[in-house]
Amino acid sequence: MKGGLSLIVPVHNGEKFIMNSLEDYYNFFSKNFETLEIIVVCNACTDKTFEKCVFLSARLPLIILEAPKRGKGHALTKGFAIARYEIVGFLDADNPFDLNEISKMIDNLGEYDVVIATKFKKGTLKFQTSFSRRLFSLAGAIVARSIFNLDFRDTQAGAKFMKKEVLEKIHNHLICGGFEFDIELLYRLKRKKAKIKEYFLLPRYSDFSTVKMRILPGMLFRLFKLRILI
Repeated sequence: MKGGLSLIVPVHNGEKFIMNSLEDYYNFFSKNFETLEIIVVCNACTDKTFEKCVFLSARLPLIILEAPKRGKGHALTKGFAIARYEIVGFLDADNPFDLNEISKMIDNLGEYDVVIATKFKKGTLKFQTSFSRRLFSLAGAIVARSIFNLDFRDTQAGAKFMKKEVLEKIHNHLICGGFEFDIELLYRLKRKKAKIKEYFLLPRYSDFSTVKMRILPGMLFRLFKLRILI
């Protein structure tokens, strides 16, 4: 691929896998883009994640930020604010997808403004990661459709890429700090008439997840509040 990529990796307490993930991301994307920056946002980490990222930055050109307030949205908006290149995207910190498929997904930005992963396809649900992640993604899609009129199968998958020129139209207005961030992002992009493509990706199984079902009621409350505000 030509051009540059700003890849944002939000991570909360990922000391067990973050170094391997970042090495894989760098080795792959540095061969596929002319210019690359990997922005790691350590989100309210209480383990050795930050220290391990700093250690790795001695040999890889990483940009390491800290977001003391926990929440996916807090981490990503901090990364968006400093992203420099024409394609901006984010991936989960546990490297859940085949990067060759991610590359094919990004190729869709030739025709679309935004491309997002979906883990949902007929006949594949039983193969997806953990039960809590599947249920969370389903809940997100149902809420997005019923409240925000977003007709996407999976709003919560941790792989989204977009043209920077489109992101610049909305990033200063993003207000959600938690997992509801993805729905706000897609809603604001849609309101700006962005062309959004869903791309099916079958994730690798992972035991790691920061998704807990107890956060769902709070997420729903914040989404109802958001819908009133915008």
